[in-house]
Amino acid sequence: MSAISETEPPGPTLKRPFRVLLADAGHHVRERLTGLLEQQAIEVFTAEDGFDVLCRLPELSPDLLLLASGLPRLSGTQVCTLVRQCPDFRHLTVILMGDEHTVLDEVRAEVAGADGCLQMPFRLAELQDALAQARQREPGVVP
Repeated sequence: MSAISETEPPGPTLKRPFRVLLADAGHHVRERLTGLLEQQAIEVFTAEDGFDVLCRLPELSPDLLLLASGLPRLSGTQVCTLVRQCPDFRHLTVILMGDEHTVLDEVRAEVAGADGCLQMPFRLAELQDALAQARQREPGVVP
């Protein structure tokens, strides 16, 4: 006897939404940015500190890390440096959010390997530009 396996043709594949892992120590900042990102059909996950970001990274597989530079336990700069050393996440887009309003934030972001640095507070247009650049880098999306 031979077993005949009948399988249905594969249905349309659904592309998952663009995912952002947002980390900021301030509850109100996380809440406000989550709302802005969700209005753009982005799936948002949040973290309160850098250690939490690293713990959740493999589980969530975000397309973008949006990190405050002054996170507790591990700073956003430290998280970025560690992410760049991990083969599985080396190509993940990382944007640091600085709050010192100095060139130093941008230099630290560059040294850590970040793809960009937004100075807090930033305009919605600046966030949208950063998201557009991150989406262009997303695997499978042609710029």
